[in-house]
Amino acid sequence: MKPIKIFFLFFCLLLIIGLIAYIFPKGEIKLTNNTSLYFPSMEDIIKQQKVQYKDITEIVEKNRPNDTIFSFIDTTIFITSKPQADSSIQTSRDTSSLAPRPQKQNVQTQRKISDSTMIQYPNQDISVLYPFFKQLDSLKHNDKLIRILHYGDSQIEGDRISSYLRNQLQKRFGGAGIGLLPIVLPFQTDMPLNITPAKIWNRYTLKNKDNFQHNRFGLLMSFTRFSPHYSNHQNKVYEADVKLKSSSIAYDKVSQYTNFKILYGYNQKPFIMQLKYGKKIADAEMIPVTKKIKKIQWTVPPETNEIKLTFKGEHSPDIYGIAMDGDKGVALDNIPLRGSQGNEFSKVDTAFYKKMLNKLNTKLIMMQFGINLVPSSHEDFKFYEEQFYKQLNTIKSLDEDISIIVIGVSDMSRKSGNRYESYPTVEKIRDAQKNAAFRANCAFWDTFQAMGGKNSMPSWVFADPPLARKDFTHFTYEGSVVIAKMFYKALIHDFFRYQQKQKTKDPKPDSIIDTLETSTR
Repeated sequence: MKPIKIFFLFFCLLLIIGLIAYIFPKGEIKLTNNTSLYFPSMEDIIKQQKVQYKDITEIVEKNRPNDTIFSFIDTTIFITSKPQADSSIQTSRDTSSLAPRPQKQNVQTQRKISDSTMIQYPNQDISVLYPFFKQLDSLKHNDKLIRILHYGDSQIEGDRISSYLRNQLQKRFGGAGIGLLPIVLPFQTDMPLNITPAKIWNRYTLKNKDNFQHNRFGLLMSFTRFSPHYSNHQNKVYEADVKLKSSSIAYDKVSQYTNFKILYGYNQKPFIMQLKYGKKIADAEMIPVTKKIKKIQWTVPPETNEIKLTFKGEHSPDIYGIAMDGDKGVALDNIPLRGSQGNEFSKVDTAFYKKMLNKLNTKLIMMQFGINLVPSSHEDFKFYEEQFYKQLNTIKSLDEDISIIVIGVSDMSRKSGNRYESYPTVEKIRDAQKNAAFRANCAFWDTFQAMGGKNSMPSWVFADPPLARKDFTHFTYEGSVVIAKMFYKALIHDFFRYQQKQKTKDPKPDSIIDTLETSTR
């Protein structure tokens, strides 16, 4: 083709693009709730401006991941799209270096928690957490084991956020192990424990009841079985096992459990259960018929590397979880409910749920939901406030001594033109969660504000190494540590306020001593 024809072709193409840019409406044309059509304006084409996002340098510097396990692990979660970072987009300051820095162990420093990372209380009444703080404080005088449940959506899958909180609380107050787990994990995610169930196991939830005529799902909102629920009429023997093995991506405390238990119930025929660790069969027994929840508990040697449970019988019990804990201190369970808005709690058998709460001595529940509601087209979220309030109120009504902290929705971004911006629904959902929490007399921690507020998510995504994924929704492991550190500092800050309150009528929160601990494997 002759040069003049090539020039003419490019000239016509630029003319067409310019004409479209001139007549195309400003902003974007919404095709669906989650899809928009955008064409850059002439100004955008002629002068491509660089976009500035929130500066999160100070947040990262104060909450830098110090643990090398977070430098190489990641969770494979569902990502419907993977937008790439634009060359025209930059954060206003460099947040690149997240490598571990030498720190002194147990350094005593004066630290005032900023307003944006403080736990908030209804009518500024910190006493809503006093029942939990009292239990924490009592651990230095007794041999109790208290349990914390961390519920959430896919934001906490793979033990993200929970793992750091568990490790820090166990180092300070005692405890070991990963806590309560299902036999069948709902999704393939990297975990601080390798779980290998036989294929015969089935997991049941509210969405997958398989014609069960009950809602006894317990604390994990699920149960597992090795035989169908109608198997007691078939005279067929079923056999299944599950192997649990320590992982190289775990904190040391995870593998130091000594208390191994299984929670089960409602088997219509006896079954055989065998426990084996290493090459030793530790226990094998016939389990009788029962019509209630039961717990079998074993003491295992510290640093047990692998456990194998084998079940055999004509009719499986409903198995509500396996717990790997220390004998005393703190246990913290990671309970992700992918796709959930946190509205399941009033739908399960609450009397049964209460029995499990009491049997495992639960003292604190953390509720972290919201991202599944963000892409919706709702303008008003009063309906969600009412729904969420119902859930909190349901749990509170079961045990007045259980404290609840609502961990608010995190920032979540969508692409608009040549930049990423927060969904307009994020702050509305955050406000609905906060209102529901305060109405139910629960504490509230504002994740959105702690991570930088509006349009902060891109700074987390484009950090080096990344603190959030390119779905502009989920944190990476390193990002989850930053979030967990901020929350942990706020929680311990208020625990010290509680301790001072027991000693003096006029505590001075700003002078509270906080112990900053370097994370260790």
